[in-house]
Amino acid sequence: MDSIFKDIRYAIRSLLKRPAFAAVAVITLALGIGANTAIFSIINALVIKPPSIADPNRVVALWKTPIAKQEEHFVSYLAWQDWRTRNQSLEDVAAYKPNSFTLLENGEAEEIQGMRVTANFLSVLKVKPFRGRDFAVEEEQRGSQPVTIISYEYWQSKFGGNESVLNQQISLNGKAHTIIAILPPGFEFPLAANEPLVWTTVSGEASNLTERGAQIFRAVGRLKPGVSIDSAQADMTRLAVNLAQEYPQSDRDQTITLISAHEQIVGKDIRRALWLLLGAVGFILLIACTNMANLMLVRASTMQREIAIRSALGASRWRIARQLGVESLLLSIMSGGVGVMLAIWGLSAIKLYGAGQLPRIAEVRIDGRVLIFTLSVSILTGVLFSLVPILKSSRPDINEALRAGGRGSSSGRSLRLWRDSLVVVEVALSLILLVGAGLMIKSFAQLANVPPGFDPKNVLTGRVRMTQKTYANHEQRVLFVSQTLERLKALPGVENVAFAAPMPFSGGNVGSDFRIEGRPTPPVGSEPTAGNRSVTPDYFRAMKIPLLQGRYFNEQDRHDGLGAAIVNRSFVQAYFSGESPIGKRLSTIGANQNEGDPEQWEIVGVVGDVHHSSLTKGSNPEIYLPYQQNSWNWGNFFVRTSADPSSLAESFRQQIRTGDKSVTVTKVQPLAAAISETISKPRFYTFLFGVFGAIGLVLTMTGVYGLISYTVSQRTQEIGIRMALGANRLDVVGLVLRHGFGLALSGTVIGVALSFALTRMIVSLLFEVKPTDLTTFAGAAMVLLVAALLACYVPARRATRVDPLEALKYE
Repeated sequence: MDSIFKDIRYAIRSLLKRPAFAAVAVITLALGIGANTAIFSIINALVIKPPSIADPNRVVALWKTPIAKQEEHFVSYLAWQDWRTRNQSLEDVAAYKPNSFTLLENGEAEEIQGMRVTANFLSVLKVKPFRGRDFAVEEEQRGSQPVTIISYEYWQSKFGGNESVLNQQISLNGKAHTIIAILPPGFEFPLAANEPLVWTTVSGEASNLTERGAQIFRAVGRLKPGVSIDSAQADMTRLAVNLAQEYPQSDRDQTITLISAHEQIVGKDIRRALWLLLGAVGFILLIACTNMANLMLVRASTMQREIAIRSALGASRWRIARQLGVESLLLSIMSGGVGVMLAIWGLSAIKLYGAGQLPRIAEVRIDGRVLIFTLSVSILTGVLFSLVPILKSSRPDINEALRAGGRGSSSGRSLRLWRDSLVVVEVALSLILLVGAGLMIKSFAQLANVPPGFDPKNVLTGRVRMTQKTYANHEQRVLFVSQTLERLKALPGVENVAFAAPMPFSGGNVGSDFRIEGRPTPPVGSEPTAGNRSVTPDYFRAMKIPLLQGRYFNEQDRHDGLGAAIVNRSFVQAYFSGESPIGKRLSTIGANQNEGDPEQWEIVGVVGDVHHSSLTKGSNPEIYLPYQQNSWNWGNFFVRTSADPSSLAESFRQQIRTGDKSVTVTKVQPLAAAISETISKPRFYTFLFGVFGAIGLVLTMTGVYGLISYTVSQRTQEIGIRMALGANRLDVVGLVLRHGFGLALSGTVIGVALSFALTRMIVSLLFEVKPTDLTTFAGAAMVLLVAALLACYVPARRATRVDPLEALKYE
């Protein structure tokens, strides 16, 4: 043990004698260790740690999905009742629906996040109220007295923790709700994207509780003890087959899919992206290790005489190897400490930039498991980068080393080959990172340039919700919207105004089936479907959506009489291929929700396709209806301006609330910003891959520069002789550049081959870009080769300044 302490003291003294070497080594390794620590911290919190639910391994999300494609669809209240009562594998199943509520207080409206749930929701999660009682079954029924449960955090912030809050009433959506309970402190429902402040029963969904086609709920269940998710899946699949036979209109070609709560929270796409990011930072660590191995080989070359003397004096190979190993481990542990500090800083940036892109991001932190990971990585890197130098340096040729004398011994051919090989590996790894970053950047550029089907420039939009009590009928809603549009039109710089429900990229979507008059009734479960939009007459002009046939809506499209409808190009291609839809009539559109809405709708126009929720998905069939004939108590106002729309944000909000302060106004922002938010996740991943690619490039340039600089110093005498014999500066530069460029070119060739195999792993993150895109490969290779040349050029220029007379005296 005493000898180990001596080795540590000797290693510390040795590093203090060479502070520049120690600093470069620590920073190089810390970048790799820090990046790995940061990404592992995210994986630890999101993928490894179980969600904060009682006995989470038994909690599952239930999806209603098409048989042909596994994608999450919602379930109706009636179908949920069948799932709950007719399965054999689940203790219980609850339904829930994230919902924003308008909180009215002293005539002022505020929108808060909430959730509608079935009465058994908390019992499924094994949660008991901190104060008060759980929902009663009868409070779930339509027409029951409205009640609510509030979160502990909302109780503290809104009511100051006052115990008398129970049985008080708050106004949600214009209805008085009695507070019956407070949830436990720290309670979270991780399956919800936004943590609710208030919880109420599904009774507020009214008619949706009696319609099997009203598929608006999500479902969560708990497996019975000893039942695996696979056996439960088989049970629910059998149930889905039975329901499809009983209710073909809503359940035909549909099945029930069980997803573990953990997978539901994180999702396959996010999980895959995180592992790919860990792979990317793994490459950074390998580059750092090869850099360090080269630095250690260079240092070992300069220590050959010292090592030879120690060997001649009787030091064993194991003793010398242990000394070198202790120094390497000391460097790696120091790098691990610095890496943790870099990881803390990096995580702060990721949390800030990645808020909304990753679930549970607030839970990410450096904990004990992460520190153990960092320590393990630090020790592993110490072993990796020191292995070759120790093996090559711990058994020197004593006679040769002692004869060499002077300023460091000359390097043997074997050591030079190892150093060159490490640089080739480093370049190959860096190219893989650069190709991955290049593909992500090109993919994001493709995505950002997808035309949405309208002109979002200089458009300001804001979402409104009218209380159900004040705006219970169609005429009240139309009047409020019309009067508000007139006030908005008077704002300075406003060119056009309109209202739409739902607005593109506003986060809402409405769809339904319908009938085409004059055609045979389709088989049950095979009815045509389309998205539904309710818009004011100037909507298409204001959005600059092109009219392809017919006309736009006008003021003559009133509530009484025959309805008017405008469809998009995809609708025509799907249902009227080869014929004009103008004049054709539609009926039983599911969006009919108001008393007095038209029974039939005549198609009066065809417009271009619009991306409504995502730039990555193609347009679907759409039916636009006049707001005067089909009104909603929510939607988006928007104005097209001649100036920066953000400058009108406050005036925009004030003009809407001038008509009625009980109307909430949220998400006031330029439409271009709303579109940008929908691609924030690919932007986030592109940013991270780009940063990691840049770090890899910098480390590689450092490694190439270090090797060439050392090579120049070792060949000083040779260069002097060449210059004495007539070689000019250009010859010397070419000599040095050929060596460095040859190594970079060899690494590039190997990196290209490896990239062709590895980039297929990121295909799920790419949009309209092949993982073997040749232009990206060529661009990445060019960037790397140019960077390598630049890294070689500085020591090459330094070599040209060698004085031949001084060089001939070298050593």
